[in-house]
Amino acid sequence: MKREDTINITARCFHGDPASCSHSCPFFFDVRTFLSRAKDGKWGLAYKLYRNATVFPAIVSELCEAPCRAECQRGDGRKDGSIARDTAGKVFFVGDEPIDTRAVESAAVRFAKDRKPEIYRVPPREQRVAIIGAGLAGLSLALNLSQKAYPVTVFERGDRALPTWNAHPKYEYFLEEIRLQFSGVKTEFVYGREISGADDPALAGFAYVHDATMNAGLDAVSAIANSIEISKAVEAFLQTGKWPDGEPGATGVSDKVRPEKHYVDHSGEQRKPIVVPANPEAGYTQEEAALEASRCMKCDCRACMDACEMLGRYSKRPQKIAIEAYSDTKSAPPFSSCTLTRETYSCNLCGHCRSVCPVGVDMEKLFYLARSGRTETGKHPKAFHDFWLRDFEWHRTEGAFFSAPTGSRYVFFPGCKLGARSPLHVMNAMGFLKDRFGTGGILLNCCGAPAYWAGEDDIFQSHIESLRNKWEYAGKPVFVFACAYCRKLFEQFLPEIEHTSIYEILVEYRERAEVDGRSFVVFDPCAARDFSEMGDAVRELAVNGDVPFTELPDKNRCCGFGGHMRAANPELYNIVVEHRGSADEKPYLVYCANCAQTFALAGKAHAHILDLVFPEPEEEDDKPAESLQRQRDNAIRLKADAAEFNNVVLVKPAGRPWDALRVNLSAELIAEMNLRLILVDDVKEAIYKAERAGEVFVLRGGAADGGELRQCSLVRDVVTIWARYIKRGEDDYTLVDVWNHRMSFSDTAD
Repeated sequence: MKREDTINITARCFHGDPASCSHSCPFFFDVRTFLSRAKDGKWGLAYKLYRNATVFPAIVSELCEAPCRAECQRGDGRKDGSIARDTAGKVFFVGDEPIDTRAVESAAVRFAKDRKPEIYRVPPREQRVAIIGAGLAGLSLALNLSQKAYPVTVFERGDRALPTWNAHPKYEYFLEEIRLQFSGVKTEFVYGREISGADDPALAGFAYVHDATMNAGLDAVSAIANSIEISKAVEAFLQTGKWPDGEPGATGVSDKVRPEKHYVDHSGEQRKPIVVPANPEAGYTQEEAALEASRCMKCDCRACMDACEMLGRYSKRPQKIAIEAYSDTKSAPPFSSCTLTRETYSCNLCGHCRSVCPVGVDMEKLFYLARSGRTETGKHPKAFHDFWLRDFEWHRTEGAFFSAPTGSRYVFFPGCKLGARSPLHVMNAMGFLKDRFGTGGILLNCCGAPAYWAGEDDIFQSHIESLRNKWEYAGKPVFVFACAYCRKLFEQFLPEIEHTSIYEILVEYRERAEVDGRSFVVFDPCAARDFSEMGDAVRELAVNGDVPFTELPDKNRCCGFGGHMRAANPELYNIVVEHRGSADEKPYLVYCANCAQTFALAGKAHAHILDLVFPEPEEEDDKPAESLQRQRDNAIRLKADAAEFNNVVLVKPAGRPWDALRVNLSAELIAEMNLRLILVDDVKEAIYKAERAGEVFVLRGGAADGGELRQCSLVRDVVTIWARYIKRGEDDYTLVDVWNHRMSFSDTAD
């Protein structure tokens, strides 16, 4: 991964860029930060920011015509008073009176307790600079260069500074400001000396001479601002002997390149009237100025942060995330460490951020690159995805089954989770496809999402290639999906494969859902955002069966399962799941097995659309599975059923020695194991190996009945599983507690 790979993804993001009001300001002043400080009554900090931008704050606050107000998004944005909106109905201008920024700036000048200029400890420079004219342009240039420790001499033919302003009612106030701002630097002023031309003897010995008397077309404030830019060009010339953009002429330098101007959506923003000072002549009091500053809406895009729990929690600029994503792949402990680990692996990789971003920044792509880059450099936390990768490996090996179509152009790809939840749904769907199209094919496998989410790009690409080979071997049939995320990955990485969904086919052949007495809210999975036809078909199935349902206002949100953030950030995972589950009190109608599993764990009432299309019988074994172990057992059962359905004889796999163990455990412990991602098979293996090897901790009298309490562990690469249990008889155990962690123990010293 290269640095530009991540930087380019967020290049268009304008979070943190200056607000629209700053763009119309000659100084490109950070109005947003200034008003934030004023709102809090931090007049010293507000003044400092204002002074550093405007050079002569007392003068600018008197003379500025406040062009920023025309771009204030608190205002109406149009001369006719109408409110500017885009084609999607977003509100860019609220329609109030614009913020009286100039009055707040004047208040900052009056209420700052310490207005003494900062003294810069800069080594003195040798190149001398002469400036002709002590007007606002010349003084601004002189002060900026003097602050950089250049010896500056100002020649003025009049007897005082600002000779063209001597008729202004605040002339003396302006002169006082000039003296204050120059009090921290050494600048030579030569009054009563008119420079006759470039050959004037007074200019001998100067490295650079600037005539500041010619400022055609520039108002006073723009002249001050322009001289700031000129000072930067002069400094570059004195240091390098070259002008960065050509030598500045009488009217200054070319316009500084500024970022693109953007507006943000203010839908729902409350109206706030302008604050009118009690004494207009005296200006705002501190309280009035702070209240007026509080009308500022900040006007910074936070669309992705406001829409995503993860981005909102960390509240970090996307551009900074891009830099850190690259830097983490180059970390070299103990000299440097990864800084983005928790954020990187807390992303659901659902794409919602891209859908709400006004410029389409794809943070999903960025976080995927961050994960794959860290895997490539060996800096990935394996434990975050250990269970899912082992589950993925099982589904594409022991749990996999493929039967090519013989009398149909369709291959049903239910995904690994639908069959694990309900083998009967998959078998009923296969029966439906056979009745309509003849003998179709089925591929029981995983789409590769666990490897993709883990950033294991080599594993993922290898798996994608194996799926492509099966498709080609089967004669390039149409794939029928039940999972939107499977469809998304195929669309992205296997675009040559034609695909549809089981729901669309069911609708086409007039199938319908069965009423079960409940009214639902449709919960669209995140991956269906790009496949609206899937959601449309689900709704039509419900309508055809007279199943009542309503809609969520915020669609295609990740249920929390995506990206396998659960192990990386369980606290945030719980928040996401709670937010999704509480979006409506009615039961959800879902069409994603991952969503169904997530809501089952959270106790949210729901039904998969196939629960209504193919109602389950009352037998307990045929009800949707919620525990991880039962899902694994269901996948084994489905493979056998699919093979029998397609007249394929499977070779019975050799049993494992711990399969015969009997373990008894409570429903509460099963729920805890589900949360900790521990299979009963894992516990059986741990007990079997520990008992056979004699590697068991024994606490005599530790059991509730006074018997022995035993404890053992099983180390799996980066995760250690522990079991505490009571031995009831030969290969008969009762579990008391089960847990896991990311530590391993060695019985030998290094």
